[in-house]
Parts: sequence; C-alpha cells; structure tokens
Amino acid sequence: MKIFISYRRRDSTHPAHRVRMSLEREFGPEAVFIDREIQAGQNWEERLHAMLASSTGVVVMVGDEFLREIRKRRVDDEDRLVWEIATAMRLGKPVYPVLFGRTDMPSAGELPESIRGFAKQQAVFAREPAFEPGVVKLVEAIRADHGLMDARPLPPASPLAAATPVTRIALNTFIVMMLVFAATWFAGALLGMLGGLPVLDGQALERPFWRGARYVLCTLLLGLGPYVSYYLVAVLRARSLLPIHKFSGWLAVLNVCGVLVAGGLFLLMSTIPDWRLKPQWGFPQQPTPMHYGLLALGLLSIASLAVGIAVWEPRVRTMEGLHRTLGAFSVNSAGIALATLVAGFAFSLARSFPPLDGIDRIALLGYLLLCPTLSLLYFFGWRYGRQELKPAERGWEFTFLFLLVLSLYLLCTLALHAYGMAPLFGDS
Repeated sequence: MKIFISYRRRDSTHPAHRVRMSLEREFGPEAVFIDREIQAGQNWEERLHAMLASSTGVVVMVGDEFLREIRKRRVDDEDRLVWEIATAMRLGKPVYPVLFGRTDMPSAGELPESIRGFAKQQAVFAREPAFEPGVVKLVEAIRADHGLMDARPLPPASPLAAATPVTRIALNTFIVMMLVFAATWFAGALLGMLGGLPVLDGQALERPFWRGARYVLCTLLLGLGPYVSYYLVAVLRARSLLPIHKFSGWLAVLNVCGVLVAGGLFLLMSTIPDWRLKPQWGFPQQPTPMHYGLLALGLLSIASLAVGIAVWEPRVRTMEGLHRTLGAFSVNSAGIALATLVAGFAFSLARSFPPLDGIDRIALLGYLLLCPTLSLLYFFGWRYGRQELKPAERGWEFTFLFLLVLSLYLLCTLALHAYGMAPLFGDS
C-alpha cells in the first residue's frame, strides 16, 4: 500500500506532517508519501504523477485556505492541490478528505469542474482538540479499504508490563492518591492562612483537606469546565464524522458545559449547612418529598435528553431528503429545549445562592471571573505550544513560562477563593 498526502503549504504543512507521522506509525514509513520526499534535481510534477499513479489512497488536507486559494487564482493559473485531487480522481484512487480548520466540506458549486466529485467524498473532521480522534477514524477507513482490519500489529510487550501488573497498578494508584491528598490538604492549609480561616480543635487535618477539596473542585468546574465540554463534544462528533462548527455542535457544547458546571455547583452548594435549592417554577415554600422527587426526575430528564441528542444526531446524518431535514429539525429543537432546561436550572441555582453577609463580594466576583481563563490558558497556551510550535521552539523555556503563569494563576485563585468562596461553606 502507498498513501499519498496532498496538502496546501500555506496552512496545512503542520497538520499534514502530523497525519504523516500517525500513518507511518500504523503502516510504516514506506507506506506514506509526502512531497517533501522529492529529491533535488527531480522533475517534481513527473514525480508527483508517478506517486499518485502508484498510490492506493490519497489523503487531502482541507484547511481554511483551501477554497480561498481556489477563488483567488485566475482560470489559467494551475493550482497544484487541485491538480493532485483531479489526477487522483481520474485514476480512480480512494480520496480521504481531512478537515482540520473552521471550514466545512465544500459544495460541488464551490469547486472547479475537474474536482466537483470531491464534494461527495465522506470527510474526516479533525479540528482541534479532536485532531487525534479524527486521525483514528482516517486510519480505520484506510485499513477497511485495504482489507487490514485484522492485521493490526500487536505492540511489543515491555518487561515492566509483564511483571506483576496488579501490584504495579495498585502501587501507582496509591502514590497518585497520596499526592492528590497532599496537594489538596496543602491548598486547604494555604487557604486558611491567606483568609485567616479557623482550624477547629480535633480537625487540624480534616478541615484543611475538605476546604482544599472544595477549592479544587470549584476551580476545575468553573475553570476547565468550558474546555472539557468543548473537548468531549469535539471528540464525540469527530468519531461520528460530524463537524463541531455547526449550530448543533455549538449548542451541544453549551448544553454539556451547562450540565457540567450547574450540576457541579449544585453538588458543592448542597454541602453548605441548611442550604436548599429554590426552583424558579412550581416549587412551594414548604416542599414535600414529592416535589423533590419531581425535581430529581427533571434533572434525570436533562441528562437523558443530552445523551439522546448525542446518539440521534449521527443517525440523522445518514438520512436523505425529507427524513434528513426533519431529523435535523428534531435534533436542533431538542438541543434548544435542553438549553432552556439547563438555563432554568442555572437560574434556580443563582436564585438559591446563599446570603453574602460578611463576604468580600469583590473577591467573590474576581474569583468567578478569573476561573474561566484556565480553559483559555490551557487551550491557547499549552495545547498550542505542544502542537503548533516546532520542537526547537518549545524547549524548557516554553514549559517554564507556562508553569510560571499557571502558578501565578493558582495563587490568585487561592487568594480570591479564601475571601470570596470559602466563607460560603461555613469556613468563616
């Protein structure tokens, strides 16, 4: 087998080489060709044509510049990427579009006549942060087309993996748990020191741990909740060959983020002494067990609806004509209904917020505003640095700078949490 990678250097060089490395790991270096392998002095056009003719599949990287370059060129200007696609289709080669940017699969009317059939090829969506899951779907498609589904080589067994795996897993788990406990306790102790919070007799070890646990959970929910929501939806949709940059995709991100953050805050606030949820509609001043049962049923319905939408949408994409239109309408309607339910639950949480008497409201507001920047710090800082920069550009200086910024971020959130959030939980 021989997989030809076709890409546009203006915006696809880095993603193309990431795909190349993944394919080489799966099929070996000899099974993948990219134009960087053309030696000096060779006729590049003849070499490309020869490799296209001998290839058994062509991967086409489709980024944001894919259509822009086509539209900018004059009729008599030859686009090498268009030529490669047209040649592959004329030779009857399997073509695998990989969409890694914000763009969607172009329609036939947007493409030159020679490659209008390209619009009918099923695409792989590999937009960050779901690039790797998208490449996995690409590998699966190539394996299926080459009859290699049962030929995946087994990874070499390491001596460490063969020796007492249960003991090794138990030891690693114990070490991680101890480190997490120590870090949580230290965060709680630092919170008490910063905010002057009390440590009761007989609870010198227990109280800092629970105080730190609340800080860690709250900061992760509000800080990484948006990114985790985006990541989960992007990965699930990439594995179902669905783009995330559609109305239904962003609606799913919004709903998952709402369920995650609102549900987490509900659990946190339920630990406050004498706290009760005050739903906005249909809840009396003196609720009965039946009312709480209905509330639990409503929360279960929200979770079930979120799962149902995730399962139903990939099936809608396989439908045709009126069934597809009605299916898409039902998915979007269900997503809007779910967003309404989540918004109602979040509004009820806000309505049930404990009184702020004696609490530094500026610190509370600062903490709530600072937390979401953790998602931006991780996504645009760490992920960008590790995936977009060249290895020479992301040495120890980059790692040190990121850890320094993260440390400053944690200290700021600790200080603001000590004066704003911690007193809400009875730590005053």
